Amino acid sequence: MRLREPGSFPISVRPVKYPETSSDNKANFLIKIATAHGAEDSRSSHQAFNGEDKSCYAVNRAYENMHNSGRYSYTLSELQEDGHLRPYVELRVIDNVVYSRWENGVWNENKRPVRTPLNADSGLPVFTSCKELGSSQPEEGLAFHYSANWHRYKWSAAIGIWISKTSGKFIKTIMRYDKGAGELPFPVAVQIMDYDKPPPKQADAPTGLLDP
Repeated sequence: MRLREPGSFPISVRPVKYPETSSDNKANFLIKIATAHGAEDSRSSHQAFNGEDKSCYAVNRAYENMHNSGRYSYTLSELQEDGHLRPYVELRVIDNVVYSRWENGVWNENKRPVRTPLNADSGLPVFTSCKELGSSQPEEGLAFHYSANWHRYKWSAAIGIWISKTSGKFIKTIMRYDKGAGELPFPVAVQIMDYDKPPPKQADAPTGLLDP
């Protein structure tokens, strides 16, 4: 799944002032987090530096931290014009299995893919033109807030990214797809992450998955 947009949506994110933290300190913080969480499964958290956009170093490490977690889940929702979220798909990634269900339907099961900050088909970076927007405190916790451009396959979007100050992982994204370049049936998508949910109690035969 994906999500993006440089943040001005009616989601409950209120700016909070914190002491200034240098870019070098943030990079060191995120790489320490990557090293700690990379041990949760067999994927390396430092496998894709070449070809990345240098402005997206912190975002890429947080992206790897999320995907290298032993488990994570997220709900992808449509951000409607009135500011409400309409849940569209939920994924729970547990060890080597991805469980998915669409619009609160039946759970399906698939093999977990490996993700890096580079597109598997083109080798080009997923995130470009990253910009730090400061600290914020969404409902999900204290976070570094970034804007960036997101690209995968033929799709592209502006993305707002919130990275947890505690875990160094993505906790929320908001994506605004470029006109005619989105893989979803709506233009603005919100992705909320969770790292504690268990596997679903039942799963049907494998089916196609939306690419995270």
